Amino acid sequence: MKFQLRDSGLYCYSSEEWQRVGGWIEVIARTRLSNKKHGHGALLQWKNFDNAMLREVVYARDLHGENARQIKELFVDTGYPLKPGNAAWSQILQYLLEAMAKAPPATTVDRTGWHGPIFATSSWTAGQADEQHHFVGQLSTDHILSEKGSLQDWQAHVGRLCAGNSLAVFSVGVALAAPLLQPADLENGAYHFGGHSGSGKTTLLQIATSVCGAQTFMRSWISTSNGLAAVSAVHNDMLLALDEIGLAKPEDVDVATYQILNGTSKLRAQKTGDLAPQTHWRTLGLSSGEIWLSEIFQQLGKPVRAGQKTRLVEIPVFGKYGAFDDLHGLPSSQELVDTLKKHTKKYYGALFREWIERLTDDIDELPIYIQRETKKLLDTWVTPHMASQVIRVLKRFALVAIALCLACRNYLLPWTETSSVQAVERVIAAWLQRRGHVFDAEEHSILIRLRDAVERWNHRFSKFERGHYGRLLGFRREVSGELQWLVRRETFLKELGLPSRYRADIEPLFQRGFLETNEQNRGTLKVTLPDRSERFFAVWPDRVRTYWQSVPNGDTLSQFPTFPSGNPEVVEDE
Repeated sequence: MKFQLRDSGLYCYSSEEWQRVGGWIEVIARTRLSNKKHGHGALLQWKNFDNAMLREVVYARDLHGENARQIKELFVDTGYPLKPGNAAWSQILQYLLEAMAKAPPATTVDRTGWHGPIFATSSWTAGQADEQHHFVGQLSTDHILSEKGSLQDWQAHVGRLCAGNSLAVFSVGVALAAPLLQPADLENGAYHFGGHSGSGKTTLLQIATSVCGAQTFMRSWISTSNGLAAVSAVHNDMLLALDEIGLAKPEDVDVATYQILNGTSKLRAQKTGDLAPQTHWRTLGLSSGEIWLSEIFQQLGKPVRAGQKTRLVEIPVFGKYGAFDDLHGLPSSQELVDTLKKHTKKYYGALFREWIERLTDDIDELPIYIQRETKKLLDTWVTPHMASQVIRVLKRFALVAIALCLACRNYLLPWTETSSVQAVERVIAAWLQRRGHVFDAEEHSILIRLRDAVERWNHRFSKFERGHYGRLLGFRREVSGELQWLVRRETFLKELGLPSRYRADIEPLFQRGFLETNEQNRGTLKVTLPDRSERFFAVWPDRVRTYWQSVPNGDTLSQFPTFPSGNPEVVEDE
């Protein structure tokens, strides 16, 4: 068959004349997935009855098979002028297959985020590659990214009011840092703003949301863990904003804090019994709520695990006026909140697109730049006593600071790089003050318990030479001029609140030289007495005291600025 595409539509030469079989339709590219082995199809472009241009990727397997009727239904639903009858539809299918074979190649993607040097969304793509990239499902996919107003509008009406407000600046930084997880090679994470009702938590999420799109970009914690995982996949390489954690079921929060932030969906079986493909994603999240993880997990009757605390970092809302410090001349904090709410509904989305275009300009150099800038910040922030869990979180804080500084350097934000770093440092200070220490969570717990026990036990030991301790805790003796306590095994476990399988719990005590053992599997010291052998926990009390005297308290973390302790209520319509 011969086909001819005219302005008035698609024509086929049949019965010695050109007959119109449908409206204007064109195959722009022959598409397939990046591996060039699967997902072959065509990028189609057509006009409907209103002369509006539509575009969609369709798969070759659908053009060839019974699913071709779904493509026909798509055309009819979008208003494509299709001539009635099966003959015309068969001719259009043949035209599409022939045109697809001749069209230039292109790559299709089926999720947002980075695909090599390309950043793809259902609305647009940015970056340069050997061939064009196109998003599958442009008509059927919900376009979560949207734009209203220009970048200058956002800077003047939203960004200007964020300046001078550390939590607002930080919220913008989280939205900008989400696409940097991949070049930074960092794990997923989230920040939870906690505070009383009306403190401005939801407004902070709305500010972050306005970086990317309309208020519909913000999601709610009210969902199942599976639903939250599906939402996370849609927000791949972008901000995930979840409002009101207190409305979620505790068991869903328990699962979500691992599943969402691990970036992998559950293992599932297909109807055939084969393993279904897993979904993966990268995201930085912002959460809000009036309660903390410990309160949620209390309802489940179990403690918060250390991994959950490092993935979902809890930040108390602080500021002179709820979440804000600078009212920018407005008469009250309520006026500021209302103005921000109004402006984030009118101006949104342009910043994120400009940001991605700047990132894709230098995508090859971005990983090295992030690594260098992260080292600079960590050299300033990290102290000798900081544990690995804290440093992991600080790396994500550093990424937020780097994103803000880079955006300032490219004139995307109406404040300075210095104020950006200061804002992040104030948030770190709030987090550390609430955390109360710079150790790993489990490590801090056992160190504190031993420190307190050493103070309680000071005069409750018998001399080793006596050979018996009666109702005391055990023996005291000198070994090479140093005081050592031999604490009864049962007493040690009970007073430190240790389980029967305790070996992993007390490992930090051995690492710091607080305990001595000659039975590695037990962690105890087997001692021969005149009439028997007995197992003790051998404690070096002076080492414990010396260690805690050398550990800085919260006031010595002077690398981070202080923040107001007062937190007046902002009357906010949440």
